[in-house]
Amino acid sequence: MPGLEESATVWRYRVADPAKFQKFRVKELGKGVKITLGKVKGSDRWEIQNYMLQKTEFPNRENARKWLDQHLKAEIQTLLDFKAWNEWRRRFVNAYVKISEVSSHENDEKRS
Repeated sequence: MPGLEESATVWRYRVADPAKFQKFRVKELGKGVKITLGKVKGSDRWEIQNYMLQKTEFPNRENARKWLDQHLKAEIQTLLDFKAWNEWRRRFVNAYVKISEVSSHENDEKRS
């Protein structure tokens, strides 16, 4: 279940069920912050399984929530920017293909 959980030394924010993954890696993001990456079963894709915030740096739930709020909003903005970039690229490629088809068709007519 996603949510902020407390242990003796860390705040853990679970993003995805661990059963979804076949293998795990832990990566340090910054002072007092680590993520667990999981390799999705049946694929080569790695996704974030959880965030771990050390209580030495984030002594209470509010500090942990504040960091997660700022970080996750930044991640969402990055994804939205990436989606916008992909949409622009898709439109550009479609336009290029259409222009190529027109040019190719005009060249065929000139040869006839």
